[in-house]
Formats: sequence, structure tokens, C-alpha cells
Amino acid sequence: ASPAMEASVKDEFSKLLEAAHYTKVMGECRQAGLHQLAAKQATSLLRYIGAIPADKAFYEAGTCMKEAGELNMAFVFLNRYLDLTEAMDDAAEQTGDQVLDNGDFVNTDIPYDFHLPSGHFLDEVKREEVRDWVLTVSMDQQVDQSLSLRTCANCGIDTYAASLKCHSCGSPVEACIITGYPIPLGEKVSPTGQPAQKEDWN
Repeated sequence: ASPAMEASVKDEFSKLLEAAHYTKVMGECRQAGLHQLAAKQATSLLRYIGAIPADKAFYEAGTCMKEAGELNMAFVFLNRYLDLTEAMDDAAEQTGDQVLDNGDFVNTDIPYDFHLPSGHFLDEVKREEVRDWVLTVSMDQQVDQSLSLRTCANCGIDTYAASLKCHSCGSPVEACIITGYPIPLGEKVSPTGQPAQKEDWN
């Protein structure tokens, strides 16, 4: 195999390993009632759509954010989940053009060029529960219906809170080994040799 092919395989394997790691710790944090950590982990897993079915990833991210009380993020993710399920139904029935509105995700590191899953993660009853919740929240003017932001330490522009790279200047930030979220300036610890955010490690 060529060096380029070997590097590509290594990169893909590394991504799968990271996805498996965050999936495992997310499950453990949810069981332990650590909802803020689980929400960050589920959100970080959105970067691995492709390795993870898109509908499953957005449903779990939205649900974990809802459990953590982060209703703005929950709304965006679960609304995206519903868009995906409708596109999947259209694709199965060969109706419509299955074009998704990617406006909410343009300035993030969440992929939006992926194959639709061939089957639904949830049954129709559960999907209807999600629809009801999203509809209720959409009418609540106290809930900001947009993704949370962080201020880039390099350029000072607000960028998507979970992104490992500023959409404006491209400045990269290390990912916390616990949550996958970017580690803010001055908050890095490395007790195991892997970077972590002090607050989340403790």
C-alpha cells in the first residue's frame, strides 16, 4: 500500500477508536447521572457521523442535551433528527429530493455530506414523541433555537462551542479526552498523558 493509503487507513482507524471511546464514556456518564458530561460526549460524537448513523447520533446528542437542561442545543439537534427521518422516509418512498437544510451546521465541524441511514434508529411512536417535544419548544420564546457558541482565543470571534477549529481563523484547539470538547486556554491538565479540561477531569 502507498504511504498515502496507509495514512488514510490509520486516520480512519483513529476516528473509529475515538468514536468508540466517547460512546463508552457517554454511556457510563448517563448511567451515573453525569448529564453535563454525557451531553458533551454525545455532541462530540456528531463529528463521527458516517461511522455512526446520522439519525442515531443527532437523537442521542439531542436527548443528552435535554437531560442536561441545554434546551437550545437539544432543540437544534432533535429538529435535525426529525429532518433526517423525513428525508429517510422520502428516500424509501422515492419521493422528494431529500435535500437537507444545513444552515445550522455550516460553521461547525459536524459533517453534513453523508449517506442517509437505510433504517430508522427509533420506531414511529418514539419519533412522534420527539416531534411533539420539538413542536412544544419551538413555541417557547424563552428557548434560543441556535447552537451554543464559544469565543475563539485566537481571533475573538464567536464560533460553535463544540468545534475543535474556529470557523473564522481556523485556529485549532485540543480535544478533551473525557468529553471531546475543546479545552479552553489555561484549563488543560494531562494526568494520564492525554489532554483533558480540568473541570471535566475533576
